Amino acid sequence: MIDRAARDQLSRNLRRLIAGAITNDQFERHTLVSDEDAAILAITDMAWLLYSDMKEHRLVGRHSIAPLWSREVLRWVLFLDGDFEYRWPEISLPGLPPMQRARPVVTRWLSGRNAISHERAAEFLAAGDYNAWPFISRSDYKHALRHPRRLAGRSRSSQTEQLGN
Repeated sequence: MIDRAARDQLSRNLRRLIAGAITNDQFERHTLVSDEDAAILAITDMAWLLYSDMKEHRLVGRHSIAPLWSREVLRWVLFLDGDFEYRWPEISLPGLPPMQRARPVVTRWLSGRNAISHERAAEFLAAGDYNAWPFISRSDYKHALRHPRRLAGRSRSSQTEQLGN
């Protein structure tokens, strides 16, 4: 289920966070957690990797994120702004490469919550095109790029049709 209010708020807060307009603590305080929308849980889980939670700071200067991460976050924002259901299986930190985190059972406890089994990683990767995450497929991602909700305004022809001209 899509929780539009929670998605809009997380989208806005992510944009403000990476622009340095709010601090990491403000981001955490003002981001809704929605148990109804799996995308909120997955993307909020990933957002935690953007900053240190040891002290309050903005993502500017020495705390700024790499351009690669900025592009990732913008893809998350595009997903949040759209009306796509989140269809990936549930794992912690889904935006981190699952196979790089796969560990044998005997050593998994040493790696903490980031470690997952090889089977779980394979199941997750089989669900869709991982390079498009949080979109399930490259075609969904491309569709969202062509039809962004946030930038969607009425075209000149639709305005003319409504005026009866």
